[in-house]
Amino acid sequence: MERRAFRIGDRLVDGGEFLERGMLLACAALAVVLPILGTSLSDTTDDIRLHDARLFGAATYLLLLAYTAGFFGVFTRSVREHMRFIDLGGLIMTAVAISRAVYMLGWVPLAGAVDNGGLATAPLAGFHLSYGSVPLFVLLFGGTWQLRRSWRT
Repeated sequence: MERRAFRIGDRLVDGGEFLERGMLLACAALAVVLPILGTSLSDTTDDIRLHDARLFGAATYLLLLAYTAGFFGVFTRSVREHMRFIDLGGLIMTAVAISRAVYMLGWVPLAGAVDNGGLATAPLAGFHLSYGSVPLFVLLFGGTWQLRRSWRT
């Protein structure tokens, strides 16, 4: 299938790659903003976002930075040589974020149950995936797709 290219100034930009990387950047921004996990224990309800210190902390912005660098790499010729490593970094950050979210499904901070404010086990019924997890899973599959394509070229 032939891919469309268009000009922005003196640069020739691949339209399909521009669209794919733009969607990955939008999904990364949605994954940062929207809640990933929802908690509904007997006395509290809370939404856990990706940048919450209990889940991923300030490393969330590295995820956003990797996909932003991949998007703007479409326009810069010197960055195109390093695209596979940018894609690999974004995919690693996404996989770590998903593994932390799965870890949080089994553990919940219960300050009253543990004397030092540590972590205690809680039933899985207290946690559920929220609507912010959808862009995170799209990032996982889209990042894998982009890494496969950038590694071949």
